[in-house]
Amino acid sequence: MEDNAAEVPEERQEHTEYSIVINGQLAVVPHEEVSYTEVTSIAYPVDPGPDTTYTVTFRDAKEPRHEGSLVEGEVVLVRKAGTTFNVYSTSKS
Repeated sequence: MEDNAAEVPEERQEHTEYSIVINGQLAVVPHEEVSYTEVTSIAYPVDPGPDTTYTVTFRDAKEPRHEGSLVEGEVVLVRKAGTTFNVYSTSKS
């Protein structure tokens, strides 16, 4: 019996969804930890080019950082619903 009880929370975690907003559009991710790479990939599914860089800001995230900037290699913990990201692309000239 104990094994079945241990499996239930894992199943719930697998089916958990987090509703986030990226550039005004709803996106659903399957996990609480969202990376810079994941956010930029959702915002720009087709890579604009090799000379493109992204600026990512967020707000209404979970602790320890409720808002701020996200850079390559970083992650942020999102709320079940309502964490908002703004992603801007710029080309190096």
